[in-house]
Amino acid sequence: MSMRAELIDLRGCLNQLFQGIAQMPAIEIAGLSSDSRKLDKEHLFLAVQGATSHGLDFLRQVEAVGAAAVVFDSSTSATPESSLPVIGVEGLAGYLGEIANRWYGSPSKRLRVTGVTGTNGKTTVAYLAAQCLMRLGRKCGFVGTLGAGVDEITGEGGMTTPACLDLHEILAGFCNQGVGDAAIEVSSHALEQGRVDGVRFDSAIFTNLSRDHIDYHGSMDAYFESKASLFLDHDVCHRIVSLDNEYGVELADRCGANVVTVSTQPDRVANGRPHIFVRSVVAGEAGSNVGIHSSWGDAELQVSLPGDFNVANAMEVLALLLCNDIALDDACATIEQVTAPPGRMERVNRSVDDGLPLVYVDYSHTPASLEAALKALRLHCKGQLWCVFGCGGDRDRGKRPMMGAVAEHLSDVAIVTSDNPRSEPPKQIIEEILEGMSDAAISLGDRVEAISHAVRSASADDIVLIAGKGHENYQVFGSEILPFSDYEEAGKALSGRGAGGP
Repeated sequence: MSMRAELIDLRGCLNQLFQGIAQMPAIEIAGLSSDSRKLDKEHLFLAVQGATSHGLDFLRQVEAVGAAAVVFDSSTSATPESSLPVIGVEGLAGYLGEIANRWYGSPSKRLRVTGVTGTNGKTTVAYLAAQCLMRLGRKCGFVGTLGAGVDEITGEGGMTTPACLDLHEILAGFCNQGVGDAAIEVSSHALEQGRVDGVRFDSAIFTNLSRDHIDYHGSMDAYFESKASLFLDHDVCHRIVSLDNEYGVELADRCGANVVTVSTQPDRVANGRPHIFVRSVVAGEAGSNVGIHSSWGDAELQVSLPGDFNVANAMEVLALLLCNDIALDDACATIEQVTAPPGRMERVNRSVDDGLPLVYVDYSHTPASLEAALKALRLHCKGQLWCVFGCGGDRDRGKRPMMGAVAEHLSDVAIVTSDNPRSEPPKQIIEEILEGMSDAAISLGDRVEAISHAVRSASADDIVLIAGKGHENYQVFGSEILPFSDYEEAGKALSGRGAGGP
């Protein structure tokens, strides 16, 4: 399914598009883009400063395409020579959201958009929210790490939240398909870089906050403030905040009375605010039976996904449904039917009774998310718990020994391997992980070998967690992107053990 919006009656003039922003000539334009690779003839190219390059660096490609004009951010570059009309606008990057919103006809005003932010759980919460709304007969689009779509998720682009113009185009595409709701993952980078500028959010959900992206934000406080901006700087109707860590407690206090609080911790109090609090959790083979107390009434429901963190994810989705006037019984019944998103605590085995170790693939790639995943699976593990993991290159190096310590402490057998090394030597990354582990730690640099060793060595009562890459179907070595799937490799290893494997 194509994510390109159908542009109906959206051809216009440059001066109309920039009305109130900057003086422009009356040049007819047929489209717009800030990515030279997506540009077509007679389109407007918006050139701004990116993380590693400026849009004007690709001016020759833009000229070759036959663009109608170039508008660039004059606060970041001097006016270049070009065969095309080139107009500078001071602070153009800050206007991209308004420009995109105008061009695509304010799509977020025609949708009920839910933004989900937090260190962990964004994908699962947004995916489950879209899945529940669809089951309730409300057509809902999804945008996030897995890609974007309505009935089918396609077009994974490598960013949790797409670039600003792309996001508005996707939302416009949803409108053209008769969609009424959209669930969007909102990363801290997206908030800092203005990727959600111009989007009107009906609801915002805060999952949690733990160490991640410190290399980008500089400190946990700065990281938190970027997340908080979704709730404090946007006019949101429904603010849903988990109180399960101190950052959520602070955010809820700063939101004031306009917040719905959610918690899995039994000692939380409502303080007069709308709430959903978990009062009991009983773990079973297929998930957890959960008892809740809420402003909408008390209830029991079955959450079919393993682990306490998935109970927390489900409660945030439940809060969203209740805020959208879904009856409590209907909301609980819908949540009981959900399935895990790809690569998020996704079981590889077809059955829990195949006589083989249970193997799960999960995207956990931070110390906190790895800890949560291992603790979740421990509740369901009769034998030994295995963990195969690594760390990505060109990312926060400080978390590497921390993840090593978590894996060794919470699993019975930890195997360190390569993740996406990118420009770093894989061996160096592994050595930095091993600094947080004992001398007895196992390291197998080849990820296929590491997965195969764990799956083939584990007993029938054991559980194997393959962590870090989740849904990704590739591995990055330097400038090479090679096909690779944890799920497929685990399936091959299970198949090699007996007929009960996938």
